[in-house]
Amino acid sequence: MVDKGVGDYFISDTDDESLEDDDLLGAPVVVPVIPQRAAQQAPAAPEPAAPAPAPVVAAPAAAQPAYAAPATTPRPQVATRQATREQLLAEALDDLMRNDPDIQASALVSLDGFTMASALPAGMQADRVGAMSAAILGLGERAAAELGRGHLSQVFIEGDSGYVLLMAAGERAVLTAMADPAAKLGLVLYDMKSAAERISQILG
Repeated sequence: MVDKGVGDYFISDTDDESLEDDDLLGAPVVVPVIPQRAAQQAPAAPEPAAPAPAPVVAAPAAAQPAYAAPATTPRPQVATRQATREQLLAEALDDLMRNDPDIQASALVSLDGFTMASALPAGMQADRVGAMSAAILGLGERAAAELGRGHLSQVFIEGDSGYVLLMAAGERAVLTAMADPAAKLGLVLYDMKSAAERISQILG
């Protein structure tokens, strides 16, 4: 007898020959059973791998300048060189003659007869003009005081070739001007008074 084993059931050759066709139709259906050991040895289906986490990308930092220029401090303004007092007095005389074309020459003289500044034509000496101006002013002040005319404000001399006018410029100087014969004396005296006030401020 040959066993035809299929799972836990078997049919022998003798039984096979004695069975008829009808018996075969009514015979039970044999279902093969897979041994448990074989089932355990069967490889398990691999589990699907979890998706890899997305890489974290850092946000780009704000662009920084490679070099920051140092803060600049404003330079202190350099004071311009102040004009000397002699230059200021000379400018005052130049402005006087420029504003009044009737004035031909001018000079600023101290009470001692020394010339501080002058704008005189060629051939006229500043020292002599200063000495005469101081002498005339001194004589005029004495005359005004003795004659009861008060403080002397100006001296007016008229000649054939023009005028000589002297006016106090503060308490320490005399402004002398020589004008054309056809000069308008009112304008000349007005311009001399303005120049005398400016000179008085310069001298202090």
